[in-house]
Amino acid sequence: MALVSIIIGLLLDRIFKHLHDLRDLSWFEYYTRAVVKLIRTNNGVVQITAVLFLPVIVITALQILLSDFLFDMPYVVFGIVVFVYCLGPACLSSEIEYYLDARRLGDEDEALHYAGALTERAASTSPDQQTSDVTRAILHVANERIFAVIFWFAIIGPIGAVLYRLMTNLSKQEELGDNIKLVAMLLQGVLTWVPARMLALGYALTGHFDGALQAYRNRPYESDLVLENYDVLVNTGLGALRDQEPTDEISSIESARNLVMRSIMIWIAVLALLTLGGWFG
Repeated sequence: MALVSIIIGLLLDRIFKHLHDLRDLSWFEYYTRAVVKLIRTNNGVVQITAVLFLPVIVITALQILLSDFLFDMPYVVFGIVVFVYCLGPACLSSEIEYYLDARRLGDEDEALHYAGALTERAASTSPDQQTSDVTRAILHVANERIFAVIFWFAIIGPIGAVLYRLMTNLSKQEELGDNIKLVAMLLQGVLTWVPARMLALGYALTGHFDGALQAYRNRPYESDLVLENYDVLVNTGLGALRDQEPTDEISSIESARNLVMRSIMIWIAVLALLTLGGWFG
């Protein structure tokens, strides 16, 4: 059933491009600040446990109650809703298209806006640097926005997708204290570790394998788990793109987008084979 929810969810995300308006997590940010203020402790582990306790209990209870009920149809619908909500927050393919359209039309302000949305920071006004930054961002955020959500949804169901999305949000809440922020970043890095390497393998399998392997081996050592996951994805992705010579200033972005989509599709195909094997085995 996870495969059905994932495929339908991805199609809905692609067709209805404004679903990100419904993925507002401001409620969770208000909730987080209220809980942290209420429990009055500086222990980051205790703070995160308190913040996640209620959402995890609610989603887990619904996941259990809806399974094996009415031929699993309520569970499938619930899974689709949760999966779509946990993607993004914005559709990656749409943001890339908007950015490419702006660059083709020479609309620098619009390109700067979408470059910032993709890189999640102030974008460079230099076209060459902006292209490089956006290319790297695509290789990285594809995991955070799409693949890691797919991975955890496939492993433990809706609660996996929710846990990953909420932990990612916690790791980016600037107003939180240092203790809870450090723990959130560590846990988010742990949750990202496996899917980041699986997606990097997808880059290698659907791109220049030798280039990706060499880039993976030669990547700089990072003691920070978050930076290590970033380096694995970006360096392996750039290595996989090695045999694709850019014909203009934005072709590398199109190549990165295509590499990401091919890599995600290959893992969905693997999931489909495993699912069919389970049905007929």
